[in-house]
Amino acid sequence: MIEPSLTSQLLGVGALFIGFLGAGIHTYNIDLKKGEEKKMQQQHDTDIIRASQEAFAKGREAERRAIRENIRRPFSGFTFDNERPEGLKPELVGLPAPRKLRG
Repeated sequence: MIEPSLTSQLLGVGALFIGFLGAGIHTYNIDLKKGEEKKMQQQHDTDIIRASQEAFAKGREAERRAIRENIRRPFSGFTFDNERPEGLKPELVGLPAPRKLRG
């Protein structure tokens, strides 16, 4: 069998080296791109969570403001305290009869 010349062997080794180097650079660039996409996705998720928390905080503040306004409003009492109930019978029909005690 005829062995290839030394220059052909060196060119083959060089071509393999350049091929592996190119493949390594390509995978490194792909990993960089995926890392950037993951970082951007996390930033986007963080922004969404922050915005939703701010919206909830504004809603809670508005609810607390309404409660404070209701507390500061003068209390006129319950309806039964201020007005006589109309349309009700004077006897207590809705209550059960008292139990007879055993003696």
